[in-house]
Amino acid sequence: MSTIPSVYLRTSTMMVGNQLLSTLQQTQAQMAKLDSAIGTGIQVSQPSDDPSKAAAIETLQAALEDRTQTDSNLNFAGTVLNSLDQAMTDTQSLVVQAGSVGSSQIGIGSNPQTRQNEATVVDGMIQSLMDIANRSTQGIPLFGGTAAAGGQQPFVFVDALGGVQYTGTSSNLSTNIGTSQALAYNSNGAEAFNALSAGVTGDRDLNPQATAGTLLSDLTGANNAGIRKGAIQVTVGGTSVSVDLTDANTLGDVVARVNSAINSVDPAAGSLAVGPQGLVLNANASKTISISDPSGGVTASDLGIAVTANGGGSGVSVPGADLNPKLTLTTRLSDLGVSVDLTSGLKITQGGVTKVADFSSCQTVQDLMNVVSGLNMGVQMQINAGGTGLNLVDLMSGPALSVGEVGGGSTATDLGLRSFAASTSLSSFNFGNGVSNVQGQPDFSITLHDGSYSPIQVNIDGAQTVGDVITDIKNAAQAALGPGTVGNPGDSGTLFNVGLAADGNGLVLEDHTSGGNAFQVANVGTSLAATDLGIVANAGSGSSITGTDNAQIQTNNIFTHLIALRDALNKDDSSGITVATAGLQSDATQLSQAQGAIAVRGQRVKDQTSLSSTMKLTEQTMLSDLQDTDMTTAITQYTQLTQQLQATLKVAAQNMQLSLMNYLQ
Repeated sequence: MSTIPSVYLRTSTMMVGNQLLSTLQQTQAQMAKLDSAIGTGIQVSQPSDDPSKAAAIETLQAALEDRTQTDSNLNFAGTVLNSLDQAMTDTQSLVVQAGSVGSSQIGIGSNPQTRQNEATVVDGMIQSLMDIANRSTQGIPLFGGTAAAGGQQPFVFVDALGGVQYTGTSSNLSTNIGTSQALAYNSNGAEAFNALSAGVTGDRDLNPQATAGTLLSDLTGANNAGIRKGAIQVTVGGTSVSVDLTDANTLGDVVARVNSAINSVDPAAGSLAVGPQGLVLNANASKTISISDPSGGVTASDLGIAVTANGGGSGVSVPGADLNPKLTLTTRLSDLGVSVDLTSGLKITQGGVTKVADFSSCQTVQDLMNVVSGLNMGVQMQINAGGTGLNLVDLMSGPALSVGEVGGGSTATDLGLRSFAASTSLSSFNFGNGVSNVQGQPDFSITLHDGSYSPIQVNIDGAQTVGDVITDIKNAAQAALGPGTVGNPGDSGTLFNVGLAADGNGLVLEDHTSGGNAFQVANVGTSLAATDLGIVANAGSGSSITGTDNAQIQTNNIFTHLIALRDALNKDDSSGITVATAGLQSDATQLSQAQGAIAVRGQRVKDQTSLSSTMKLTEQTMLSDLQDTDMTTAITQYTQLTQQLQATLKVAAQNMQLSLMNYLQ
């Protein structure tokens, strides 16, 4: 049955019902949305609520989530840095106390008993400093560097070999604080306590050779810019082929791709091969091969192969530029470009302990490092920054380090790691105090058994290294003894020999003359050169003088100076007390600089915390403007919709009652 609506058009009951239902649903949906917005205070809870605002809201929400983590990082970093600052303040106070002890025991008023008593006090200070250096905050060692992240023991400064060994790293833990660069929030033994300031800097380029397996990333490159990978142009005869090296990894990859290109044009033309220092382009008889960079390219130039090989009548090999392969952990010792005695070993002395590093079974650089670490001598082998050679880092504070030869071997010299070598600077002698000589006069004399040749007067004016001193001694001896009479230790048929010790370290002087004089070396005038060089001695009727190793290496820091002060007090050594006390004064300066750097980082945290708080408030305000409900507007709209709903229901009630009889009335 159809009803007649109060309009002039005839409409079915179903259509009227659907129209009314749609209107009711729309109104109720809008009311439900407003009800949720009023109840939760959030106007836009999902993208469909307002697509124009959704993207901005999501961006702000993500920023606030990141800021929450950043604020947590700032809080943690601030806590650790505050603890660091306090630890450095405590260390400074300890240095002042130790300096006062040392000063009080210099000169009048001190005696052996008071010095021994004060030595006990200083020993307690060493233990207190150990406690400070091993402090941690929330499980993070303050002075361990990145070792704190490796699950290692919490103590990064430990007693060893009569001194203190640092087991941490030279870099720090860092965190994101909302800036372009991460912030280091702890310190390390190198910057805070100068714990890694000593060692043997290798003096030899080990010249690793190129192999097919050499990584392009391990090449210095012909232009000293590494290998910038891209395409190169290979021309065989008059035909050019582009070779893409963008994803090449090794020299072997380069060779394979270039040879594939050559073969695609003329298999008989020639080939590219790996040579000792880099790549070699070979062209067969009557063939010509060129390699070049396309416009704007540098890959061929970096690889040292922007060359042309014209085979002529018999063929030719054109070596590319030296690529200077870098020394790596996996470099095989057989691929070094220098000869190394791996059978004799490396003699390492740390304080009163001496051990030999046996390299006889080593195959790679990593093997060498493992052997040195396995000695537990507080010494670490590293590849130098340029990737050309090796260094030894002294991890110990207190004992003196010496690295020498074993029984006439040449391992230390071959690896460039002898601490008393011909290249050793005289300024490094006596723990940095150098060698004192008087300009313009002989510095020391050498008396031989045959008095007719002596004393030999030696002047070392201008000498900078041990090698220079040896040359000066040889020249003076030859001037006195005649040509062909001076040699190296162990030489026969000479009257006098001088050079480096065959075992351990030091200078060796040999007298092959005959006579009743005592063989001896003595300072001349006010010069102390012979003493500083360690060669003042009287061998009597003996024929050899082996000098002491005055080129030993010692870490210059507060631990070393406290240990030296304690030992000097125990020995009633006035000179030692004076030197150690002076060292503590320099430590105070170094510690102030380290604390200043920590304070700068602490201020960065404070500044960034303040900025983050301001930014957070701004972001929250912007998010609120976009997302939160405007209550006045929402309630007004809700009231209007309520009235609209009521009106719709009333109209619906009326329209749904209409029939033919209603229409006829």
